[in-house]
Amino acid sequence: MSKIVHYYRKTPTPHSLLPSIKEQLSTEQAASILRIDTESCFNVQLSTGALNEQDTARLEWLLAETFDKGGLQLETSSLVATSSSGEVVVVEFGPRMTFTSAFSSNATSICAACGLDSISRLERSRRYAITFASSADTTTVAAIKKLLHDRMTEEEYVTPLTSFEAGVETKEIQWVPIMEEGRAALEKINEEMGLGFDEWDLNYYTELFQVGFFVGG
Repeated sequence: MSKIVHYYRKTPTPHSLLPSIKEQLSTEQAASILRIDTESCFNVQLSTGALNEQDTARLEWLLAETFDKGGLQLETSSLVATSSSGEVVVVEFGPRMTFTSAFSSNATSICAACGLDSISRLERSRRYAITFASSADTTTVAAIKKLLHDRMTEEEYVTPLTSFEAGVETKEIQWVPIMEEGRAALEKINEEMGLGFDEWDLNYYTELFQVGFFVGG
């Protein structure tokens, strides 16, 4: 039976991350954030139980930073979840479990070339420790989460992954009433499903369905 092991690796926080997040929040929300720390988590799916000592060393050599081999930790996060200055909220985002990412395809190919054939999937997720000046406001946390990942291709990992089984059930066909409600109908479904439509997309598809299909009809 397959299982997932987790390797955590501390990463330097991009200098532009905190300013970029703050400028997209309200003044009050931005002022409540003190810092953001980051790390990567490598979610390694093993198809045949645990690796032996030699294969473990080979995998860790592949995952560790060349200049900081000691920064790779098995099942132990480097992020500090407490702070004397205020509350710390840790969030994690990674590829949707319904499909294998390009990163995983490349990673498993490299592992196979190194003799690590039992690794069937390897996804990298991003983890953020957000330090607030006081207690974290749920509305602010929700707004930050939206800014930290692409809802179209990524999802939040609320707890460490134990399986890549998505448990997704097929939903019934949903009708979008563009003819009756116009652009507002598209804006609603775009928000609900995280389709990633921008202003151009919304205007184009609204006009296409309301006008374009009937030109010359």
